[in-house]
Amino acid sequence: MDRDHESDYPSKRPRLNSPPISRAVSTPEEFNFEFEQHLTAKAEPYPNFISFVLQDAKRNEKWLCCDSNAQVDVSCSPASKQSETVCFGMISHISGTCELLGIFDILPEFPVQLDSSDRFSIKGDEKMDGRIQSIHGQMIQGLLDEQTLDLHVNCVLNTQPARSKSFRKLNLLQCTLEITIYGPMDLYDEIGSWFQDYEIYLQDPRTCHLDVKYYNPQRLSSDNLESCPLVSEVINMTSSLIPLQHVAEQTDMLDVLSNRADLEETPQPEAIRTTLKRHQKQALTFILGREKGSVNAKGCKDIWETVINDQGRVFVNTIANTCQTEEPPQFNGGIIADPMGLGKTLVMIALTTTDVDPRYGLRALDTEEEIERFSTPATLIIIPPPLIGSWEEQLTGHVFGDRLKFCRHHGKTRLRSLAELQNMNVVLTTFHTVSAEWKGNARADDSILFAVRWRRIILDEAHFIRNGNSRMSQAVCALESDSRWAVTGTPIQNRLTDLATLLKFIRAHPYDDPRRFEADISNLWKVGEEEEAVRRLKRLSTFLLFRRPKGTINLPPRRDLLLPIDFNQEERQVYDGMRNQVITRIDEALHDATRAPRTGSYCNALQQIESLRLFSNLGLHYHSRNQKDGSLLSVPEEWPKVAQRTFDSQREITPFVCMQCSSAVELAEEWLNGSNVIRQSGQFFECLKYVCGDCVDKIHRRKRPVSCGHVPSCAVAPVSTNSTTLEETPDLVAAEMGSPSAGLSSKIKALVTDLKSGSVGVKCVVFSTWRLTLDIVQAGLNDAGIRSIRFDGKVPQKDRQSAIDSFRTDPSIRVMLLTLSCGAVGLTLTVASRAYLMEPHWNPTLEEQALARVHRLGQTEEVTTVRLYIRDSFEEQVMQVQESKKQLAGVLLSPHDGKNTDNSLAGLEKLRALL
Repeated sequence: MDRDHESDYPSKRPRLNSPPISRAVSTPEEFNFEFEQHLTAKAEPYPNFISFVLQDAKRNEKWLCCDSNAQVDVSCSPASKQSETVCFGMISHISGTCELLGIFDILPEFPVQLDSSDRFSIKGDEKMDGRIQSIHGQMIQGLLDEQTLDLHVNCVLNTQPARSKSFRKLNLLQCTLEITIYGPMDLYDEIGSWFQDYEIYLQDPRTCHLDVKYYNPQRLSSDNLESCPLVSEVINMTSSLIPLQHVAEQTDMLDVLSNRADLEETPQPEAIRTTLKRHQKQALTFILGREKGSVNAKGCKDIWETVINDQGRVFVNTIANTCQTEEPPQFNGGIIADPMGLGKTLVMIALTTTDVDPRYGLRALDTEEEIERFSTPATLIIIPPPLIGSWEEQLTGHVFGDRLKFCRHHGKTRLRSLAELQNMNVVLTTFHTVSAEWKGNARADDSILFAVRWRRIILDEAHFIRNGNSRMSQAVCALESDSRWAVTGTPIQNRLTDLATLLKFIRAHPYDDPRRFEADISNLWKVGEEEEAVRRLKRLSTFLLFRRPKGTINLPPRRDLLLPIDFNQEERQVYDGMRNQVITRIDEALHDATRAPRTGSYCNALQQIESLRLFSNLGLHYHSRNQKDGSLLSVPEEWPKVAQRTFDSQREITPFVCMQCSSAVELAEEWLNGSNVIRQSGQFFECLKYVCGDCVDKIHRRKRPVSCGHVPSCAVAPVSTNSTTLEETPDLVAAEMGSPSAGLSSKIKALVTDLKSGSVGVKCVVFSTWRLTLDIVQAGLNDAGIRSIRFDGKVPQKDRQSAIDSFRTDPSIRVMLLTLSCGAVGLTLTVASRAYLMEPHWNPTLEEQALARVHRLGQTEEVTTVRLYIRDSFEEQVMQVQESKKQLAGVLLSPHDGKNTDNSLAGLEKLRALL
């Protein structure tokens, strides 16, 4: 934030050098109350309340204070104590950058000095230039202006600089500053209120610069300040704990689409039991307005404006500034894209109840004649299979009695006749059911879903259809309704065309044609007109998309922490040996074309890198079943044996694109599919080309072979896109559980230590990609006497709700262990207030989806998230890839055209660069 935004902060601040603890009182009783907040003292009034004596009961000291106006202005501590130096605490997460010149062995953190409100440096060393973000400038200047304060500053690097001696000048590194504040005792109250104004909360010091009393004015609850510990005692109390690093809050890249219009609040529907929040009533206003075709907040009706000129009436497309004489088709609906955790489901339930609420003036179609005309007053809600139970639970919990009648159309509980719809308000079905009942271009008379025109259609997790070429997407778009709503917190995840498919579903003319969306918006990115592309995208979003930043609602604060961990000596030795083997093998494959095929070398390298990630979790529990020393295979295996592992490893890094239909295999979608959904396996070739299950089915129906296009065709193997395969570890990896010689790995030991140090009443969630990691975590928790419960792909669907209920209600169960494949979607775990990610994942969106299970509407406690990683390991490279994926331009420009641009040679070079 630049200095122009400093005006957002209060311009008038208490002066730190003013007498802080002075108080004018008019009665002895008032004086006693005020005084006792600071020292155990009492007032003895003299006659006529002209003067009185202050009695310090502890020291038996007295002062005489007089005031001719019958009011007393006193200081709350004796003069001998006012100048006593104390530690007020530490300010953390001050964001900044530092440029290092010729420093190659710099520590992850080091002391610096503040040169001004926006600069810092290493004292006496001109090889570092540090800059502080201007958002902190006013606060830091206030500290510098107070001459009585003693500031000790520590710089913590968020990323480590390269150590190659070929670097004379390093790029700017992101860092955070920690400022420990010492000063005279008489600033006690002033320090507390001053930082309170800035919404800064002082933390415990991490280093003892001066061994003085620790008086934190924001945390001290004792009336007797003499009971406060020394700084050294505070350090000793926390020295056994691993230091956590704060992560600066980052703006969601999708907030560029946010619609911050301050809409009116729609009255609460009578049938809704739960009190709607203000932001939910505003969302309902937007939705009802779109369904009624009313003019929106900016005076433009949808995408089109009607203009009367000399040629008559013309219709102007306000996005691309084009016009036509033919009236565009009307459409009702839009995209609800609030971030995860804002209660979108309740908003959509409230919307359905307006159909039975006469105050909203919407006619309910309930006669047999209208049913026979194939129109129904019911809302069709399409959801992923695992969420059916959750929707039924929320419909029951949020709606009074039987005001809203609902049923499911799925599996053995499908509707059989149109008559069954007559008394229904809501029908729940799944994406897979719609896909199965769709007959392509033929009329599906035997399907209830396609035989009627619905009052409205709601897609929950609408990004499920982002692949416009898939059978599922085409089937959903073929349904008929009066209005259509796409509900998703991630309308754009991997490419701009994700949004184009949602526009096709809601039939937002002319952008229901993806080619028109490409021409008017997407192509602008490709030719370098980013500003115009963003302008058009934001304007289009204003009409059709409703999204507010997560800060719109008053959720309890969320603190994001990093927990960096160091390998022990033995782990480091094994890890470095494994890493060197990978580098050697990749270098050999890159420089010696006569060796094994590059594709095989790439697949082998990919598996070996996964082994490095696994070792970071398991430590010495990691063993190769073939080679007990942990060394890695040097010869690529036969393709059918490694195809699934290679496919899973690669799709975690980047989506696979079908060479036939250009659809992408999205992890988020696959995790929503549910393990009980049976689908055609895709085909994965050794040349790394992929054909999705839908296309394999089509090719087989035409009685043609599936080919990669090479002559002869490369080796091929079936692969499953089921999410549970992602939880598996390679067959070559085993964990020798209970090995007393190995003990817990350094990472899992750090996790258990942090859990043990927390409050017994705080429930925690631990996420990991792999079940094997959770096996060892569970063993460590059992040894520590911490009860936990598991939730992974091997837990049957019928037992999952009982596991969640046990975690919510059983106070003795402190920890839930989840795989990301189960925990990233469909769960509400607000009973927990602390969440751990055991390893960085390639896709930061999936991490956020997991953490949103805890930090969402309904959470009442401050939430802490902890990301664990091993220093100087491949995990740090994964975190750098995460940062690149958080950039909006990188997402919008991601190519997904079905071309195999990332061949094995390019893949090897990228992997080598990461190592």
